Amino acid sequence: MGKTKNPYFDEKFLNAQKELLLEHKQKTMNNIQNQSNDDLHVDSDEIIEDGDQAQTYLNQNISFGLRERELNKLREIEAALARLEDGTYGICEEMDEPIGKKRLQKMPWTRLSIQAAEQEERERAQFQRAI
Repeated sequence: MGKTKNPYFDEKFLNAQKELLLEHKQKTMNNIQNQSNDDLHVDSDEIIEDGDQAQTYLNQNISFGLRERELNKLREIEAALARLEDGTYGICEEMDEPIGKKRLQKMPWTRLSIQAAEQEERERAQFQRAI
């Protein structure tokens, strides 16, 4: 099963990005693993007062939030790895043009060019104000 050639980026850059994505994937999976073990475990014996219980629930909610973010990141990384395979990696989903290399190196799973991301941010801000 041959990879589809990417029209915008050379093999060397794409291979480096793949390494970067795999590194991030491993880190993210480790984070999820560690959070599952540490933060989500609560002994009922440990909960003595209401204050402690509230604190425990608060910590759990924070953990779930972090975990949700990590899982989303993992999905984005998986999607980026798939785009590497099908030759669409690094192409902005909004503007259909290549995303800058610096941006891809900083955030290898990004789907949007900086212009598209800023536009989306502006629209989100306008939407928030409209609510």
